[in-house]
Amino acid sequence: MSKDNSFGKKLQQIRKSKGLTQEKLAELAGVHEKHISKLELGTYKPSFDTLNKIITALGLNIDDVGFNLEKVSVNDNPFYIRSMQILNTATEQELEFYYSLLKAGQKGADVFKD
Repeated sequence: MSKDNSFGKKLQQIRKSKGLTQEKLAELAGVHEKHISKLELGTYKPSFDTLNKIITALGLNIDDVGFNLEKVSVNDNPFYIRSMQILNTATEQELEFYYSLLKAGQKGADVFKD
């Protein structure tokens, strides 16, 4: 069990407040029921993909579940998670804006290539 299981406890609290069993949340999120159990116990920390599935199934965002972004592994760094959260909730117009920024940045980066 993890020393800091605030995420697991918060997940369990939210799940129960919504009247969901671990089995039902797992079904809604498209993950295995045992995975939900291990997350709630603090045995596992979720990957970005799993976290996104769970918060989407619960109709929440990352801040609602009390996930400490400072303790996310390098592969799931906080900037990436927050960026994906923003993109997942963006309107089509906002996505077009972000895409234009990325394209402009890419053109700027191409100047530095040999």
